[in-house]
Amino acid sequence: MINFKEIPHDSDLWELFARDFLQEVGFHIETPPDRGADGGKDILVTEDIGGILFKGRFKWLVSCKHYATTGKSVNETDDERNIRERMESFGATGFLGFYSTLASSGLNNRLRQLHDEGKITDYRIYDHKLIENHLITVGFSKLMFRYFPESYRNIKPLHRITDQYEPLTCDKCGKDLLEEMFKKPYSANMVQVCRTDPETGRDAIEDVYVACKGECDKSFDSLAFSQGLRTEWKDLGDMVIPIEFLRWMLATMNRIRDGEDRYTDRAYKKEKHILIAIAQRVMRFTTERERERFKQLMSLPF
Repeated sequence: MINFKEIPHDSDLWELFARDFLQEVGFHIETPPDRGADGGKDILVTEDIGGILFKGRFKWLVSCKHYATTGKSVNETDDERNIRERMESFGATGFLGFYSTLASSGLNNRLRQLHDEGKITDYRIYDHKLIENHLITVGFSKLMFRYFPESYRNIKPLHRITDQYEPLTCDKCGKDLLEEMFKKPYSANMVQVCRTDPETGRDAIEDVYVACKGECDKSFDSLAFSQGLRTEWKDLGDMVIPIEFLRWMLATMNRIRDGEDRYTDRAYKKEKHILIAIAQRVMRFTTERERERFKQLMSLPF
């Protein structure tokens, strides 16, 4: 989905992207990328380890390779030679490959061998698919906007509306439906469980949930029917269309204002959470300046 060729192969942008990406993930940048002979080191990063028996910082040597233009895999003979020696010279205990393609089977075998022999403590590979998954589904949209603007416009990734990503999980199986929608756009529903007041004819919405289409949705629907309730559903694939999201929001506000719909506290709370989660797909990302302005607005009296 992301075209990694948007970053030129003969520039420093891939290393700069790796630095920003790893910092966003949570690593501390010890040594940023720079020009010149670096003995095979692109970036040094650390992470804090807080276990029961050990607390400290674990240092990774990050090797950046950008072969998206040719599609070449990263191998152990031409691209990642002397891994152990490079790590030792920079005091790193882990090796982290940051690649716009894939690691070759030979490189994977070599890293596994070094680990099994106790010559390196750990290793990880961020290949193009793992990087893509973070950019699209974990709320790293500002990095995608900065480094892959064309892909950003085509994909419309998830954005963090609040400080953290809000998953939208199926009430039955627990699958994150926002992530699933990138593979299957129309695979889940938002459902309102309603009871009609026989005297007024108006709806009381007793529950709201999201569920995968198929067995998950059917099990909830059968339960509601057995309790004398009815369900009304909306396809999540339609709700992430910006203009449809706005139309649905306005229609919901009108129904509440006109007294046609009444929510239980539980149903109302769940529906608010669903809308916040869906908004991460509908809205653009919030800039740092806008976040600071929002904090100021929240401090003002209504």
